Amino acid sequence: MSLDTNLPDEPFARPPAPLAAFLNRLSGLRYQDLGPSLLAGLGCLLIVVVALTLILTQRLAQLQQEGRFDAAPSAHNGRAPVSGPLTPDEFTLAPDAVRQLDAMSAQIFNDSIPFSDLPIQPARPFIMSPTDIVQYSRAVDCMTAAIYYEAANETPQGQAAVAQVILNRMRHPAYPNTVCGVIFQGQERSTGCQFSFTCDGAMNRPPSAEGWARAKAVATAALNGSVAADVGMATHYHADYVSPYWAERLVKLRKIGVHIFYRWTGAWGQRFSFSRQHSGDEPVIAKMALVTTPMEALDAPIDPNLIPEPQIEVDTTPLVVAPIHRDPLPEPETVAPAPQPQAAPPPTPAPTATNPLASPTEQRPRRGRIPVPSGW
Repeated sequence: MSLDTNLPDEPFARPPAPLAAFLNRLSGLRYQDLGPSLLAGLGCLLIVVVALTLILTQRLAQLQQEGRFDAAPSAHNGRAPVSGPLTPDEFTLAPDAVRQLDAMSAQIFNDSIPFSDLPIQPARPFIMSPTDIVQYSRAVDCMTAAIYYEAANETPQGQAAVAQVILNRMRHPAYPNTVCGVIFQGQERSTGCQFSFTCDGAMNRPPSAEGWARAKAVATAALNGSVAADVGMATHYHADYVSPYWAERLVKLRKIGVHIFYRWTGAWGQRFSFSRQHSGDEPVIAKMALVTTPMEALDAPIDPNLIPEPQIEVDTTPLVVAPIHRDPLPEPETVAPAPQPQAAPPPTPAPTATNPLASPTEQRPRRGRIPVPSGW
């Protein structure tokens, strides 16, 4: 019995004939054989591949970064992770939303949460139309109160960051679309309001004139196009001496002064989600009467036809013109004429010789001035 070593060809041992022909042709090409159009096409293809690679790498890094913040809480967190979609009411500084830590321990815990290394997208400028002075004044007053009671001791940069958070919320679909509505959201609660000064009794403390003026300057600038680019699309912040449970569930952006700023994860934290427009109708906040003077309503416009014509009294007393006394003008001083230079005497004609034989009375005949024909 002999061993048959002639095994049948495997179907995938060799490439198909068309592919083998293409590979043989491609391997035999030289640089000189490549035309300009083929080189241009290969270059464009290479650029597209590199660009797609960079985009996919950045997107994967973003998903990995956001997945890190959406992970389960660490061992320091005593609460169970919250399932389901994020809601703004969960992200407050209510007592049950903050870890029971002292200021030093809270700062240490906050420092353990890493900052995001993703680029910060600055918000678009917001300019509130001042055509309706009542609505504009309400927005300025509410913004001023938030800046004063939340960041009175912060630098202008820190105060502008707080104002930017308010404007970002106003543009986000998860919050009211007015300045005062964002600031006083949840004010009816005893705890758990969105901005703690609106429900903890801080507004019973009258503001200082200097601090209020500083806060109003920042508020006015924010409502007229000023942008705090350092905090980007931040919608949350808290002081570094407290440690809320929700800090690990958001993207940590920046720390300015004592405040740490965060944004939403995923699409909610991207710039395209902040697309809502201001409603133009600021709500009336009763608590604002504690810190601001109510604005008086403007008088109704007056019909010009109802305005009486002014009565003009004409004085008929004759006008007496008093003579004007003028002093005589002084006589002009006589100026002696300058001496004229004397003309030189004419030269004395030279003496002529006389005929001693001529009679003294004889005169020579004078020649006429009219020429007479000679007769030649």
